[in-house]
Amino acid sequence: MSPQSFFQPAVRSEYFKHLKDEGRYSVTTLTIISGWLEKLERFAGNRKLAELKAKDLERWRKELAWKAGPSGRMLSENTQNQAVLAVRGFYRWLVANGFVPTDPAEGLKVRRLPKKAKTSFTVAERRAILGFSDRETAVGIRDRAVLGLLLETGISKPACSSLDLSDLALDIGALMAKGRSGGLRTISDGLSADLERYLRESRPVLVGPGETALFVNAKGQRLSQASVQGLWRRALQSLTPSSP
Repeated sequence: MSPQSFFQPAVRSEYFKHLKDEGRYSVTTLTIISGWLEKLERFAGNRKLAELKAKDLERWRKELAWKAGPSGRMLSENTQNQAVLAVRGFYRWLVANGFVPTDPAEGLKVRRLPKKAKTSFTVAERRAILGFSDRETAVGIRDRAVLGLLLETGISKPACSSLDLSDLALDIGALMAKGRSGGLRTISDGLSADLERYLRESRPVLVGPGETALFVNAKGQRLSQASVQGLWRRALQSLTPSSP
């Protein structure tokens, strides 16, 4: 199949089969991804999507910011980020499978969202929770990353445990969470730094052969839901002053 015809139904079906086989996306998420690709196709007009250049996709990205959506309202930053991640994922797959030679969506970035308080913790309490772990040990570095992720994104403990390496894209500051608290999340530079240190210094020391989990325990296996909950509970208990 030539690159000029890669968006034919057969190729699109192959892409969504790939996504379904990964088992990481709900039916709702797949529908959202499909919708954004259809919108990009309408933006392209008479041109094949393989003909779009980086400057074209940047113009499409800008239009997301100032054109009203179907409801007549401006698209939220989170919705715009979902669109960007859907298009980036599609082009990456196209490049990996030889449908296009280069990735024109590579330069598209998700925008950092203003932090929203996920809990009633004060600034001092959040700092204390993040400082609970010993950042000089492999387990402590991991715990800092886990606690930071729970604080910033608000995902559930089961969702945190189920994260795989493939769910994290540090280059664009994005995370795909699973379960009821699932969906695309953007992450701050601070959390990205903690996760990057964990991946560089801690996980290689801890991980067992063939393990795909993002967070692993001292035995090299996936960090369990109970372990995540236990870490969170101990961090919260550290906020309570000891009785004399």
